[in-house]
Amino acid sequence: MSLNKQMILFIATLLFIVLIGTFGLNLSNTKNFLQEQLSSHAQDTATSLGLSLSSIEDPTDLTSMETMINAVFDRGYYASIRLTDIENHSLYLKSNTQAMDAVPAWFIKQIKLTSPPAEAVVQSGWIPIGTLTVVSHTGYAYAELWQSMINLLIWFGIAAITAIIIIIYTLRFMLKPLKQMEAQAQAIVKKEYLFQDNLPSTIEFRQVVTAMNAMVTKLKTVFERDANTAEKLQKMAFQDSVTELSNRRHFEMNIDTLLDPNEDATSGTICLIRIQALKELNDQYGYLMGDKLMKCLADSMQAQFSYQNSLFARLNGTELVAVLPGINAIDVKPRVEAMAQCITLILKNLAAEDVPTSLSLAYMHYQPGQSRGNILANLDFAIDQANAQGKNQVFFYNNGEAEQVDNRAWEHTLQQAIEEKRFVLFQQSAYDQDRSVHDQEMFVRLKDIDGTIRSAAYFMPAVEKLNKTAEIDKLVINLAIQHLKTQITGPVLAINLSKSILENDALQAWLMKSLNALDNQAKHLAFEMTERLVSEEKIPHGR
Repeated sequence: MSLNKQMILFIATLLFIVLIGTFGLNLSNTKNFLQEQLSSHAQDTATSLGLSLSSIEDPTDLTSMETMINAVFDRGYYASIRLTDIENHSLYLKSNTQAMDAVPAWFIKQIKLTSPPAEAVVQSGWIPIGTLTVVSHTGYAYAELWQSMINLLIWFGIAAITAIIIIIYTLRFMLKPLKQMEAQAQAIVKKEYLFQDNLPSTIEFRQVVTAMNAMVTKLKTVFERDANTAEKLQKMAFQDSVTELSNRRHFEMNIDTLLDPNEDATSGTICLIRIQALKELNDQYGYLMGDKLMKCLADSMQAQFSYQNSLFARLNGTELVAVLPGINAIDVKPRVEAMAQCITLILKNLAAEDVPTSLSLAYMHYQPGQSRGNILANLDFAIDQANAQGKNQVFFYNNGEAEQVDNRAWEHTLQQAIEEKRFVLFQQSAYDQDRSVHDQEMFVRLKDIDGTIRSAAYFMPAVEKLNKTAEIDKLVINLAIQHLKTQITGPVLAINLSKSILENDALQAWLMKSLNALDNQAKHLAFEMTERLVSEEKIPHGR
């Protein structure tokens, strides 16, 4: 079979599939729309008529109720309207059994339309006196659906005949539209490499597919080689080859970001480690031994300062640095002192105890807005002080006054934000395995005086340092409860609680009291905490 005939047959078949699928989809959408309209129509009528019946002063005036029901029934399309008392005894029933002769019976049998009943409570004041049930008539929906199907058949018939004629005459001037080649080209953009193992029987297609497979093979080789080269160059540019830590260039890029006051950066601690008399070790045991020492020290530093978001780097041949965002210098003091003593054990393990190699450590508190050069200059001064004290000594560069000023500033900022109610909640949907919304995770944000929205990473370290976590937890729960009172239905609101809920009995009592006051709405609240926090606290069963 020639290429022209194959393509005509192929495209014509696809066209019929598309037309039939589109026809079915349009018919299905129309059916669903009419189904929803039946339900909405019944519910709207039940609600409005129920309110009208509730407005009758005398709840025993059945005649007035029947008049209202008849008036609504006569001007609408309803199968039945029933009024029952609170014991489900029928008080009045109006029904319509009229059939739609304009719609064939086979069509009604094949297309199932149901009209779900809609109910509304009839009240006298606040007291329920009965139930109103409304069912829409499906006959008019069937008539609309039948007419829609007839129109679709006429249109698709004309479209199919016209399209086939156009295909026959235009394919003579077209070359081969290779969908597989298009897919291969799109995959290359995504760095994926697709091969067509089954070559087409048509000569023209076979030639193009063979050429495309050869090109994909070549591009795969080139791209993988370039990717490996780029990875190696990146390591060379930003990673120290001995310790596998960041090098000075990468350190300076990251520390500048941590010190940028325009970013959501937090204060923290920076520690500098300098190896003294490393040259003596290299001269006596060789440079490989010196590299082993640096690697062991780097591993020890990472183990000692294993805080979240920590940054480790090797500045030069004898200096290592650790940047610990959000960590107070006082809290890190025991680990710095332990780090100072680790070199003795490392030299012993390397069988190089006779060399005079030692450590000098300096650490200080930093905060956003400081310059990198100023911090490194202060650390150099502190290292000299530690070295002057002797081997394996630690010196803390005391900028405590600045830290106290920073703490007072944060305390004023947080208190002012609480009083002015500048804390706001943001939501993020969490999905289950069925890709449906499981709950809405709540995140607290701080709105600055200038209107800037700050994430929790900006102010939570200060909150923890000033022991205000319980106050913030209480504030977040209050905001969630206020939001919950404005919505009748919706997904569960998940709140991530801090350690304070486990330690503060007053906060726990307040939380239980607040939840009890919510009644049924309390089921829309969920509380989360990290598994690590629970295991560390060793919460007793049932708490």
